[in-house]
Amino acid sequence: MTWRDRAFSRPLYTHQLSEGTLRFLWLATLLQSPGLPAICMIGEPEVSLHPEMLSLLADLLREASQRAPVVVATHSDRLVRFLKPEELLIIDMAEDGAASATWADSLDLDAWLDEYTLDQLWRMGKMGGVDAHRIHR
Repeated sequence: MTWRDRAFSRPLYTHQLSEGTLRFLWLATLLQSPGLPAICMIGEPEVSLHPEMLSLLADLLREASQRAPVVVATHSDRLVRFLKPEELLIIDMAEDGAASATWADSLDLDAWLDEYTLDQLWRMGKMGGVDAHRIHR
């Protein structure tokens, strides 16, 4: 397999591509696959990706979720920036180990979202789940 780019006179082979490029190609291939599994679970897909690729990744996740349930666990505020409140499930862990889940769109965020982005609210701790996984619905 080779990668062709206008910036290079010769194709690049997979061993010459960055980890982030390979990871994005893998994710795009999985998420564009017509035969997605009954449920698609992905852990921290943003790892090694260039920040500008996260918008494309969010779009791919959204599109794939129309064909099958897609669950993504992340700690990345960079990925959350490209999600909508109805796509974000916040998991909080109590001191006794019990977990609770809250959809971000069920929180009273409208006034906050007039001034801040979703990822900023997350970093500010306005949605809970400061140390928890976020899951894409």
